[in-house]
Amino acid sequence: MDTAPQYTDVAIIGGGPAGSGAGTQLARTGLSVTILEKEKFPRFCVGESLLPHCNDVLKELGVWKKMDDAGFLRKYGAEFCTADKSRLQRFWFGQSLGRQREHTFQVERSSFDQILLDHAREQGCLVYEQTRVTALQGADTDNMTLICDSPAGTRRISARWVIDASGRCAFAGTRAGLHRHDTQKVRRVAIYGHFEGVFRNSGKAEGHITIVRLADGWFWFIPLANNRTSVGLVIPSAKASEKDKPLEVIFHEAVAKAPEASDRMRHATQLMPLRATGDYSWKFSSFATRRILLTGDAAGFVDPIFSSGIMLALKSSLRAAEMVIRAEAGHRALHLQECRRYTREITRWMNQYARIIRTFYDRAGFEVFMNPSPILQIPFSIGRLVGGDVQPRFSDRLRLNVFQLICSAQRLWRIAPQIPSLR
Repeated sequence: MDTAPQYTDVAIIGGGPAGSGAGTQLARTGLSVTILEKEKFPRFCVGESLLPHCNDVLKELGVWKKMDDAGFLRKYGAEFCTADKSRLQRFWFGQSLGRQREHTFQVERSSFDQILLDHAREQGCLVYEQTRVTALQGADTDNMTLICDSPAGTRRISARWVIDASGRCAFAGTRAGLHRHDTQKVRRVAIYGHFEGVFRNSGKAEGHITIVRLADGWFWFIPLANNRTSVGLVIPSAKASEKDKPLEVIFHEAVAKAPEASDRMRHATQLMPLRATGDYSWKFSSFATRRILLTGDAAGFVDPIFSSGIMLALKSSLRAAEMVIRAEAGHRALHLQECRRYTREITRWMNQYARIIRTFYDRAGFEVFMNPSPILQIPFSIGRLVGGDVQPRFSDRLRLNVFQLICSAQRLWRIAPQIPSLR
């Protein structure tokens, strides 16, 4: 048993994209950084679809070439369709974001996260895998101690800073007593797994993520390299629990009732037992204290319909690193205004998606979404948001506001054609 505390400037809980991203940036400045990851990499993780605005962060971290060399499937856009096959709306990133961001990648997370964690090691981070943080002593003081369970026994890490990149378990935010609240009225659950032999689009659209809208939920189809496809079903938690059926039955019954999904899965072979994740869409009221910063899903979880998770994780991790670097230069903790500014900025990014997510789940809003008009170039503004632009220019904000007004009007007047399968 190791009882002597090991000192580090920054302790990061979690070795996923947010933890690796923050660690890379911090270690480059000469700070000592220790990443504590509860699992052994590589490991399975869902959330395989990147957005083009991730590209800039990956280049800044220095892993873009490694991504290009890893053999990940290129993603040039996204498509949305109805379960009855009556509607299809396809977005091409190049049309809205230009050639510089015309593609990104569909990634198998076991490989992608390994690349990022190994890169953090190369930049100077000390990484402990299979090390679960169980307690945080002296939370938000200048001398915090993290108690960890590891294969070597109990490990004690002393640090001036803690960055919580622990995902939805939100370890540090909970221990620091921050208030957490739901951001959507309906709780949902995702049932998912990897399959082989799922139908794919041809040409450059092969890498498109496909979202299939159901009356009360949706499917995702994310094509990966080597003929693997991530397939997930998202439905209200109440509906899943009232069925009182195994995950496999709920999933395959939903596939059978949706022609678009059943046609795509006609020759599919399941490669793993299905998994489930619930407790969708929540966030803390604050993402930073004097010495603790929350990043990615540890700050809040945004419904994954527009694949924003990894991008928000990476962008927030770089912001958190910047905050620590600036404060360290002044030999101080964070000021209250800095904490508020960090929270406001990340919340603003989340809210960009929250608005269009509400539109997606609203029947009238989805009918407008699936019947875009070239008027005011609204589809291009939506395309930029779908591509990950969380800091839209004034013209885009104006168009998106007009789009929301049209969606509201659809509830009273038939502006766009109705979709019978949603009614």
